[in-house]
Amino acid sequence: MEIISIEEAKKGQGEKVVAVLKRGGLIIYPTDTCYGLGADATNPLAIDKLMAFKGEREGKPVAVAVSNLAMAEEYVFLSAAARALAKKYLPGPLTLVCQSKHKTDPRLESGEGTLGIRVPNTPLVLAIIAALGKPITTTSANISGGASPYSRFSWEKETPQERQALVDLFLDAGNLPFSPPSTVIDVSSKEIKIIRQGAIKIKE
Repeated sequence: MEIISIEEAKKGQGEKVVAVLKRGGLIIYPTDTCYGLGADATNPLAIDKLMAFKGEREGKPVAVAVSNLAMAEEYVFLSAAARALAKKYLPGPLTLVCQSKHKTDPRLESGEGTLGIRVPNTPLVLAIIAALGKPITTTSANISGGASPYSRFSWEKETPQERQALVDLFLDAGNLPFSPPSTVIDVSSKEIKIIRQGAIKIKE
């Protein structure tokens, strides 16, 4: 596993991160909540690696991070409610669950054909996604059921070696401030549903 600091990435090493994603590799990267597990959301081999790392998920969907709403529109249908929430809160710790256009790996979607969309408030990560030209997965970089990691040290401590071996690159931003997970809102139908109250508090 290669380790690149945020400072190195900002000085041009970000191209390495994009190259790893393009070849179907698995990365760990900082978000506005915790460290996330990233793979090209359209590459089945990359999603194979992600699923092998995460372990038993019992059909749980995986959200994807996009660089902006224009990219989001390539992969999901954005309702008026989704656009209003996006305008108010994105980039930021909000996941919008929308009807998918089925252009990502199907394992990332729910059984109802929806897909979660994130635009994290992490400029370097958004630049990496834009350079890749495709969404990347944005699930916490823990084994299913484990604690969300806020540092490379805690991740290494909690992650067995055989799972660590699946990761190609760690984009290290040091210790991230503790933050609740993203707020998740289902905007896939006319009825807006709050699935999880998180970092952004939204009234029912």
